[in-house]
Amino acid sequence: MGIPHAFNLWLFYTSKKNVRQSMKILLATLMMCLSFLKTVVAQTNHDSTIVLSAIRSEHSKAGTMAFQVDEGDVNTAKVIFLGDQADYFSARKMDVLDDTLMISVQFTPNMEFIGLAEAVMEIRLEDEVLASRPVRGLSTKALEGENEPSLALVVEAFGWKIDLGWTQLANHTRAELQGEELHVTSFKKAEGAERVEMIPIARYSPPFALPFGYYERGNETPVLKQVGVLANSTSYPEHQTIYPALEEGHPSFDPGKLSFGFYTTSPSHVAYSEDYWNQSLHPDHATHACRVYAVRDSNGKVLPAQYLVCFEEAANGDYQDYVFLVKHVIAQ
Repeated sequence: MGIPHAFNLWLFYTSKKNVRQSMKILLATLMMCLSFLKTVVAQTNHDSTIVLSAIRSEHSKAGTMAFQVDEGDVNTAKVIFLGDQADYFSARKMDVLDDTLMISVQFTPNMEFIGLAEAVMEIRLEDEVLASRPVRGLSTKALEGENEPSLALVVEAFGWKIDLGWTQLANHTRAELQGEELHVTSFKKAEGAERVEMIPIARYSPPFALPFGYYERGNETPVLKQVGVLANSTSYPEHQTIYPALEEGHPSFDPGKLSFGFYTTSPSHVAYSEDYWNQSLHPDHATHACRVYAVRDSNGKVLPAQYLVCFEEAANGDYQDYVFLVKHVIAQ
């Protein structure tokens, strides 16, 4: 669990507890982070769903969720999963602090299952349901190529209702807008926001370390400002997963009042969110290397100041090579 993930949990509880209690929760969560330095824990999205991914018959990375229960019940509470795909999910108690129960969840689809699995995780005390949360797991056949999930399936895993314009894996890289894609030339930090978040939520590309970040618009050539680096694959296929791990950096920055775009740097080229720079600097690669969509919740309601920024590394037009959830920005 990285620092931003721990901080999100702290913010969640600050609204429910006093500051002293929330600080205790933050400190306990940070201690958990130290014991999982090489593990990136899946975040929860807007409706508190935990989202995991795995190659069929293999284990996912762990995802962590916090539940509030009465202090006297935390050691006797049970975790169960309900639904047709419940057997693909497992959990263990990671830590207990006062009335907060931290649960580690893992997804392990069987060899025959490919696609999106869904279940409900319940925290029970005898026959009483203390809390429940939906969980989803994205299972793929194998690594890379035709084995990868489509961008539409990735979006469905997060519970967002977005018309991308295509549902199959490959599409095209022409500049014509697809579905609800926005014609975006730049971004600015939203009014009142302290920082912009650029959260990597999916990666389905070849394996290598991938620097990413933003650049100031209006210069003769883009000046790249690195936010982080997506990790190369070692013991876990970080290049083919939901919530790819960071090798360095963290997904937030303060651009001030700058007008900016986003970029990724692969071994072959830099891809920009503006077609102009792709055409000018790397014409042998996809000119329309990025598609941008407003994020919509499960009811189709637009979430303010949140966008999906989807990059194309090659030329098959799948646009799930590197997918970022960008928060606290206004598209222009």
